[in-house]
Parts: sequence; structure tokens; C-alpha cells
Amino acid sequence: MRITIGITAFNEGDYLTEAWNSVLDQTETSWKAVMVLDGGGDKKTRKVFDSIQHPILTKYSFSDNQGIYTCRNKAIELSDTDWYIHLDADDLLPSNTIDLVLNHIKDNPKAEFIGGACKHFGQGQDQIRYPATDPECLSISPFFYAQSPIKKKLFREIGGYYLPNYFFHADWDFWLSVYEKKIIGVLTDDVLYNRRRRNDSVTWKNIDGLEKGLELIINRHSHYFTQNDREKKARFNLYQKLAREYRTLGRRKAAAFYARKAMNYGESIPVFGSIIHEEIMSQLRYLIRRIGRKVI
Repeated sequence: MRITIGITAFNEGDYLTEAWNSVLDQTETSWKAVMVLDGGGDKKTRKVFDSIQHPILTKYSFSDNQGIYTCRNKAIELSDTDWYIHLDADDLLPSNTIDLVLNHIKDNPKAEFIGGACKHFGQGQDQIRYPATDPECLSISPFFYAQSPIKKKLFREIGGYYLPNYFFHADWDFWLSVYEKKIIGVLTDDVLYNRRRRNDSVTWKNIDGLEKGLELIINRHSHYFTQNDREKKARFNLYQKLAREYRTLGRRKAAAFYARKAMNYGESIPVFGSIIHEEIMSQLRYLIRRIGRKVI
């Protein structure tokens, strides 16, 4: 059997070349590929996209910007195999991913997804994150890396990705639905994906829409979030991340606002005091503090 590898690209430049090379380097050749380019991206990424050719590669380009998950929907739509593996254009597949996935499919014929381990690389020490099994983990993120291999049947059963405007929790929403529908999958500690850490991720570029997205998640999965203080965990997790990120961006009032919101849903942590203190500093002192933090 063959598996489709879907790659979606926007502003990744030469990272797209690396992603494609990780497909070509697979030790198992039973794959086909789909590559989707979002509209409005940079010239470098388009040049790389145009240069990549292969007999079993299907390419599609949007003229206007569509967003991450519309592009992923398109890649899945263009695939014609029972199984689909997604690859973001700035990430990589380990050379044995297809081999491992095919073996897991063979050993687990009823499985509709494979949740594996993911190696995070770049910006510091590499770290391997293994799949979780505790349902409480879903209160803040998927059990495992969001691009995990799936059966197209599963995708249709879920109804695809939920795509209102400016929604950046579609992966989380998708895997919550998989859990709620009790869809059978298999978990493995095999590393099936290499994820690149980047400061300029699309999600954090759209930071102002993340809280609205959380409200949609909680409303769409109300049964899950009414149990075991899961809503409190979800809110604390997002608000403390927003506080830290706004602090990094130099938006101190927003940082303090979310630090206070986070304390309404969980225990205070040391960084909150620092964030709130910065809000009332004079402009000069605050600037000196920021410069000092960057130097250190």
C-alpha cells in the first residue's frame, strides 16, 4: 500500500527544500506526495515550490492567502490513498517514518490514527516528546504531535478541520473530536516527526486571536471541559502563555492583564509578579530593564 505525504507551505523558503528532501530520503518508497502552496507568501518560497518536481508529486497553489488548515484540507482532498501523513514545510520526517507507519498499520488493522513521538529541534537542545494517554492532557493540547498519520476515513468522520476566521486551535479541536468519538488508534514511542522550533510561527503571529479561539474550543467541547476542572486548566495554560509572550513583545499592559487573568484560574508563578511590576514602571526604567534582559 502507499501513503500520501502532504506538505503545505507559505513563508518557509529553504526550509521547504529540507522538508522535501526528508521525503526523498525515506528508506521505504511506498509513498505519494501532495504539495500545497498558500497564496500571498514570499517569493523565495514560491521559487522553491516551483522548482520541486517529481513523478508522484501533485502540486497545488492558491492565489490568495487561505491559512494553515484550508491548505491542509486541500492536501488531504488531493490525496488518493487510504492513509495520509502531514508535513509542515518547516519540519522534517525522520528517514524511517514511512517504514514505521506501514508496520504499525499492518500490526493494527483497525487503527485509524497513529500517535507517535516527536523530536523538537532548533533553538536549543533537541527534545523528544512522547504521546500521552491521560485524558486530562487534552485540556491544554493534543495527546501527541498534531500532524500524526491518519486514515482519510477518520478525517471525513470528524468533518475536517473546523475553520472559522482566525482560528488557530484547529489541531487541538480535531483531536478533541477524535477522543470524544472514541476512534481507535495506536500509540508508539517511535519518533515519527521532527518539529522545528521557530520564533516566528504563524500561531504566535496571530496572538490576539488566541483567546477567542479558546472560547470556541470550550464551547464546541463543553462536555469534555465541564469535567475535572479542565476549563480552568485550559484558561490558565493559555493566559500564562499570553502573559509571557506579550512580555517578550514589549506589550506590558497586555502581559499584566493576562498574568492577572491566569491567577484567577491557577496558582501564581514567580514570573507573574515580575510582569505586573513592569506595568507600573516608568517608561525609562522599563526600557532599561528590557535592554538588560536582551543583553543577558
